[in-house]
Amino acid sequence: MRFFLIPMLLMSSLPLFADVMRVTILGSGTPRPDINRFSQSILIEAGEEKLLFDAGRGATIRLSQAQVNIGDINKVFLTHLHSDHTLGLPDLIMTGWIYQRNKDLEVYGPEGTKEFVDNIKSAFIEDIKIRIKPPESHTERGLRTKITEIQEGVIYQENGIKVSAFNVFHGGGVKHAFGYKIIYKDRSVVISGDTNYSSNLVSYSKNVDLLIHEIADAPDSIKNRSSKVKGLMDYHTTPEEMARIIKEASPRFTVLTHILLLGGISETDTLNKVRSLVNDLYEVEMAYDLMGIDVKDKIITYSLDYSDEK
Repeated sequence: MRFFLIPMLLMSSLPLFADVMRVTILGSGTPRPDINRFSQSILIEAGEEKLLFDAGRGATIRLSQAQVNIGDINKVFLTHLHSDHTLGLPDLIMTGWIYQRNKDLEVYGPEGTKEFVDNIKSAFIEDIKIRIKPPESHTERGLRTKITEIQEGVIYQENGIKVSAFNVFHGGGVKHAFGYKIIYKDRSVVISGDTNYSSNLVSYSKNVDLLIHEIADAPDSIKNRSSKVKGLMDYHTTPEEMARIIKEASPRFTVLTHILLLGGISETDTLNKVRSLVNDLYEVEMAYDLMGIDVKDKIITYSLDYSDEK
């Protein structure tokens, strides 16, 4: 029944939908292989724009499940170059080419992004040589890339949408890590990328409609005896830090992603901890793969996974 209701609802609200930013969490996990939580990737659709933030493992699979043509994705924004945020980029480049991308693929990211993308295309040179010949006869047009290595500030502004990059501190030897603020009409979304507590992120997130922020948690007993676990918590954002960010930034809605939970702590434990620390005064939810979020007067979340539907 849901298959029939969704198109009808969309058709009845098409004039309104043009003003909505739709966010799809394609991957909500970490480097850990998990069929339910692919690694980091977020799609934002606004007006005619489809913007992909990070391209972790399985990004193209989730795009297909969300019924988005991979060939239509031609703008990618990388928060940093860790593998769990970039493993899906070779797939996006090559499979998007096969599925008729007809524009340059624009990739925005930190220093090192151009070399990274050039190396991807070099690695697939044999495949490229084969596919440009009959019977496939693909042109190299869809393989062209335009790389912008970013600094803090406005990095993209077209068709009523503005994207700003801002510095965050990830630690662990990462020299360049960014978050992003996306504004469309009077709606705003912030994506944290990987970071610990960041006053710069708080500044960019003041009164934002939607804050999508990473989260990490582990028992004190494990942190106290494991320098690796303690280090991981220092490189990421704990529930206590997350509550501080929410209280200081006052977002309308917060979604927690890049869910790194160690030592038997459950998602429910961590979510409840954050909610209790902000005294349930703010709306906070845990992300999941194929979670849809409509950013409008009333922010709503829903699942785009219809795999169990008959």
